Amino acid sequence: MSTSKNTDQNNALVAAIQKSQSIIEFNMDGTIITANESFLNLMGYSLSELQGKHHRIFCSKDYSESAEYQAFWDKMNQGEFDTGEYVRLGKNGDAVYIQASYNPILDKDGQPYKVIKIASDVTTLKLETAEAQGKVTAIELSQGTIEFDMDGTIIRANESFLDIIGYSLDEVKGKHHRMFCDDTYSESAEYADFWA
Repeated sequence: MSTSKNTDQNNALVAAIQKSQSIIEFNMDGTIITANESFLNLMGYSLSELQGKHHRIFCSKDYSESAEYQAFWDKMNQGEFDTGEYVRLGKNGDAVYIQASYNPILDKDGQPYKVIKIASDVTTLKLETAEAQGKVTAIELSQGTIEFDMDGTIIRANESFLDIIGYSLDEVKGKHHRMFCDDTYSESAEYADFWA
């Protein structure tokens, strides 16, 4: 394959990633070199507001002063990538949840000379998950709930349920649902059909 064709393919690949991902570049000390439009929109900044500033602009003061944060940049300077879900702060101070990878770029001698972060916004998903969890918590506080395996074995029960039936979790966990039924019903075809 010709060098020109490789260059064209690489440029096309970079252009495609730029369209679909939020990207920012850092010097090895964490200062911002540049960011694409998607990243700027996500965080609420203009490029001129970010260039030359340190990555910590996106972090809480506690985190940016922590040993964990220093270890993160030490890792980058050793040429190691980092990927995960991160909470960052937008210009307005609101939390922005991102799924991202921080990728040190190596020179011809194998030494890192900059870091590129490629990120996707997962804020909406994170907030929807938190809302759903809040609803589950509210149900757990107001309703008696019990969970079973598909064969009727008890997995867990909340305190409300246990208070209603007068058992402790140790007394029911791992037992079968039939413990709450009379023998006639638990040995019936109707009961077998229920679990089937």
